[in-house]
Amino acid sequence: MFPQLKNACRCPVLASAIVVHFGISSACLAAGATPAKQAASKTISFALTDWKYAFVETPEAKECSLGLQAGEVAQFKAQPDHLAHREKFGGPGWENRGPLGEKGNYSPTVVQDALPWSELVTPKGFGRNLDGTPDGSATPKSCKHEKFTDDKGRKVDHQLARVIGCIQGFRTGGLTGDFYRSEVPNFPYNRHLIEISGVDDEINDPSVIVTIYKGIDQLLRTAGGESFVPYTSQRIDTRFPQFTLNTRGKIVDGVLIIEPIANARFPIRETSNIGERRMRDVHIELKLTATGAEGTLTGYEDLAAWWNIKSKGVTPELDKYSPAGMYRALHRYADGYPDSSGKCTAISAAYSIKAIPVIVVHPPAKTQQLAKAAE
Repeated sequence: MFPQLKNACRCPVLASAIVVHFGISSACLAAGATPAKQAASKTISFALTDWKYAFVETPEAKECSLGLQAGEVAQFKAQPDHLAHREKFGGPGWENRGPLGEKGNYSPTVVQDALPWSELVTPKGFGRNLDGTPDGSATPKSCKHEKFTDDKGRKVDHQLARVIGCIQGFRTGGLTGDFYRSEVPNFPYNRHLIEISGVDDEINDPSVIVTIYKGIDQLLRTAGGESFVPYTSQRIDTRFPQFTLNTRGKIVDGVLIIEPIANARFPIRETSNIGERRMRDVHIELKLTATGAEGTLTGYEDLAAWWNIKSKGVTPELDKYSPAGMYRALHRYADGYPDSSGKCTAISAAYSIKAIPVIVVHPPAKTQQLAKAAE
């Protein structure tokens, strides 16, 4: 499946071994091992090129109770006193439509909507059964909620879809959705590297080691710009150790399935805003192929961290939504990790991700350590 050399050096395969194009660690070569039969195991790595919200959508938005969400201008004009409000507080009015001129992005609890929130009403969806229940009943780590049914008939959780699924800007062709997707490959702050080591069989392997890093290098596009050049060198960004995640996993019929990561932090640059995505119980399933990988990333997303990025956005009217309405929906549908008051602090989320094969380059000190360990 992946390019290999007929001869590889005989040496221990380390979980953190530096990856080269042909699956042989440079630590092994540096140790002066003699060429022999192909090593029993190897390491393969990927860089994410796409990270998008996964939810059901139709061109006619039939899955939305009232069609697509009303934007800030429509909400403002629906206020009985909108002209007097604009005269009192100045500006276009819709940006500061709170009772004292507050902006919905920063004071969502005091800004009220004259038009109702359009609910996502489709029973179909994407995600994973994160709480382990068949009906979304409350558990010690979840609040009661309604589940979706995926294309295989399984009950799954993805309450975030109910928050953003009827917002024009988050859908296919929308500003936020497509703009962020372009930022994933274009900006190194969004460089997510997945390293799979201890691979004995790329089709079925009961135990592999999975490490996720933040990268620092650009991805290269092909001449036509529609795809990416595989097997480029990707250095680990050692300035952000908090973004290094470790777990184990397995490969079943060519699909990597990781053991859930209890607490995960991912770097995120979204519509030019810098921050981090905080998730719990993260599951990743990736179909591995000769040209890359494609699959899903699911988990409970922290409400405060998610809103921190969204509240900085400057696109509510371009994306057509009410920040205040979205904030209330976010907390209304939150279904993960209740606090002492019983209110959930996280929301189930599902993302579709794609990746290309790359060469993960470890720091020089780590490479020397690996070489010494291989002696």
